[in-house]
Amino acid sequence: MNTTSTLSVIIKDQDLPEQLRLIAQKVSDQKRITFEEGVYLFEHAELGYLGALANHIRERKHGDKTYFNKNFHLEPTNLCVYDCKFCSYSRLIKQKDEGWALTLEEMLDVVKKYDGEPVTEVHIVGGVLPQYDVAFYSA
Repeated sequence: MNTTSTLSVIIKDQDLPEQLRLIAQKVSDQKRITFEEGVYLFEHAELGYLGALANHIRERKHGDKTYFNKNFHLEPTNLCVYDCKFCSYSRLIKQKDEGWALTLEEMLDVVKKYDGEPVTEVHIVGGVLPQYDVAFYSA
């Protein structure tokens, strides 16, 4: 089944909430969804539904091609001023004895390990610390 017929099935599926059918119709019509619709998808849509929408857009833009990148994660610190519910590894400042904070030199050492590798992205993730500002990373 191609993505156009997949979306047609979704749009006609009376068991789906009307809002999900309307969003699928917008995607089929090549219309951009709103911020509020994105929030609705986050709160209510199943992963398979989201995958069908995403695949439809990907195939429309790129045909049957799929693109991958080769990346590695650089995690400068797991210490953080925030307590985000989705984060699985951060430590609050008051828990600093359980965390780590790399120096700029240590971060560069991590990056240098990939010299000569066909890396297309350095994915920097980690905690938020006031001293890790733009000036720190641009040194």
